[in-house]
Amino acid sequence: MGEALGVNVHEIIFVIINFLILMAILTKYLYRPFLDLLDNRAKAIKDSFANAEAVNRRADEKLDAYNKRIANVEQEGRDIIAKSKQRADDQAKRIIVDAEEKAALLLKNAQNEIEREKANALTEVREQISMLALMAAEKILEKEISMDADGQNKIIDNVLEQVGATGWQN
Repeated sequence: MGEALGVNVHEIIFVIINFLILMAILTKYLYRPFLDLLDNRAKAIKDSFANAEAVNRRADEKLDAYNKRIANVEQEGRDIIAKSKQRADDQAKRIIVDAEEKAALLLKNAQNEIEREKANALTEVREQISMLALMAAEKILEKEISMDADGQNKIIDNVLEQVGATGWQN
């Protein structure tokens, strides 16, 4: 029947066998290595993604660690600044207290010196007033008592000597 149509059954069987052999050869030497290549490539891509995820995870961890360090450094900086300000304030207060104490001491010393000078001046004025009073009394007494010229000269010399000895001058 196949020959009536011009088809040779032997040729068709031969073509089918050749096709199956070719398919077996292509499958063994081309299709399987190609599938293995595709599997290896897919596995390499999956491994690359896994490695990329691991690298990203490590990078995120390092970034978090650096951010924590930066936050700690910033906090330490703020703490150092606060402590420095507190020390500066304390030192300024100590300086002010010391200055106030020194000013009070200087004021007290100045007041004491003024009091001493005042007392000295009053003593000196009293001495001069008493000396003047004595001199005035002597002169009054001299006028009232009549004396001879020699007695009056002696009184004058005595008064002059006394005035010269005390250093009093008009």
